Amino acid sequence: MQSLPPPPVPQTIQPVAAPTSPYQPAAGFQQSAMSYSFHRWIMLGVILLLASVVFIEVIGMFGPPSIVDYNMEQENIAEVIADDTEAHTDLTRVISSVGSILQAFGLGLIGYALLRESHDGKNEHTALRVTAVIVGILVLTSIVSQQISLF
Repeated sequence: MQSLPPPPVPQTIQPVAAPTSPYQPAAGFQQSAMSYSFHRWIMLGVILLLASVVFIEVIGMFGPPSIVDYNMEQENIAEVIADDTEAHTDLTRVISSVGSILQAFGLGLIGYALLRESHDGKNEHTALRVTAVIVGILVLTSIVSQQISLF
């Protein structure tokens, strides 16, 4: 007679390590100074928006050259006034461009922060998360639409 086969030995189940996603930050990154923080991104965006306003308003403070500031009896005064007016126009164009770049970058940071917070947030109500997504998309769409012209 044959003997019965031995009972199967219970194997211990090894815990499976959670798969690491390439989209998640590296271990220890959340504690670093460069990690994501909603408040930090919002404040950086607001600071850039305020800096863009300051850049643009500084030029408006002084205004274009005025005839009153020149000695009209001087030789070639018309050329001097024309050169100063052209220099002011060039400075206004450059400063306005820098202000627009800062504004677009600041709005981009705010839009990114809203979209990321609505995706990563776990303690917020669903309506708040949906609102953050909509506002983030509107902010980023406004940046993109500033550069599009139909004419």
